[in-house]
Amino acid sequence: MTDDDFTTRLLAELNLDDVDETKATINNLMKQARAVLVSAINSNVDLKTYMNDDLFLGALDALTTQLFYDRTLGNNFSLGVQMMLVQLQAKYLDTKGGDDDGDAQNS
Repeated sequence: MTDDDFTTRLLAELNLDDVDETKATINNLMKQARAVLVSAINSNVDLKTYMNDDLFLGALDALTTQLFYDRTLGNNFSLGVQMMLVQLQAKYLDTKGGDDDGDAQNS
């Protein structure tokens, strides 16, 4: 899914006017939300992979919407975003350098 496709779909889903100012705001908030999610999940995964993952897109929808209505995230991530984030972290766990064999050593 492209950024424009995401923005257009979310505008319609939230019943927001499809005007340049609102579209730009949603697009910018989506990029911020995506950066937060990718950083929290696994920044080594290709963005195209995330943008084709329904669970990631659900989390991106939820966090973008949350940022639209509460730019400061005064109440932290919603429980839904937190739940999806945990699932995504498990799905995209980077095993490189991990303790998969139980013999990790500090370096």
